[in-house]
Amino acid sequence: MSGFTLDASQTSQLADIVCACSVTGDDGLPWEVLVQVQELLHVDAVEFGGFDTLLPHVWFMQNVEPSGEIEYNCETPTEALHNPFWETYWDRSCSYPDRSGDMQSVTTLSDFLNLADIRAGASGRHGPPYEREIMACLPGRTPGRHLRLIGLREHGPDFTERDRFFLSLLRPHLEKAFWRGMRTRGEPPALTRRQLQIMRMVQAGLTNLQIAHRMELAEGTVRTHLKNIYARLHVSSRTAAVHMVFGVSDSWP
Repeated sequence: MSGFTLDASQTSQLADIVCACSVTGDDGLPWEVLVQVQELLHVDAVEFGGFDTLLPHVWFMQNVEPSGEIEYNCETPTEALHNPFWETYWDRSCSYPDRSGDMQSVTTLSDFLNLADIRAGASGRHGPPYEREIMACLPGRTPGRHLRLIGLREHGPDFTERDRFFLSLLRPHLEKAFWRGMRTRGEPPALTRRQLQIMRMVQAGLTNLQIAHRMELAEGTVRTHLKNIYARLHVSSRTAAVHMVFGVSDSWP
């Protein structure tokens, strides 16, 4: 990341973003941080969200639109079953961080696809047809989860090494701001891989004994796992736990 210099304006913008990271956001990152990143990178839109690939869904997503409008979205694992994004996720460049384990590199869409393929829809992105994309990942604290900051341009020049440097420099500040906000908001932590396996079987209507047989565990061990899951999710029943993990649905057993 050499061969370029930062002017006074860019240095000031970076300092302003770091300062904005000291504020606790109500949704994920402070919205002012995302608006300033939009200005720094000269992008049309910015997204910051949490991706769960073990129980596929986007557990939250903050969007700053080209108009400046801000929007917060999320999906439950049940809703994600009907999201076409996940249907081809593992075949697309968007899964690179998960497939490679590389959460450090700041990547662009052109690292994986040429512009003709992007225009032909090879990126697999659903929504507005952005031709340029830059992404920085932040590792999560539970299996299968991580965070992504994405800058998007509908058209125009590709991102530069300077842009990669900006996101690499900001990443630790963004990470610190997000987790500080998580503690302040008191959001429940995600489940472990073993706990998710058990919850999938609870969702399917299996009894503790049936789960124990499938997992080759003692029934008492399954009860202990469920007790820990309830405590982790701050619920007191199987139904409440299923709704918390998979979303509310009348179809659950």
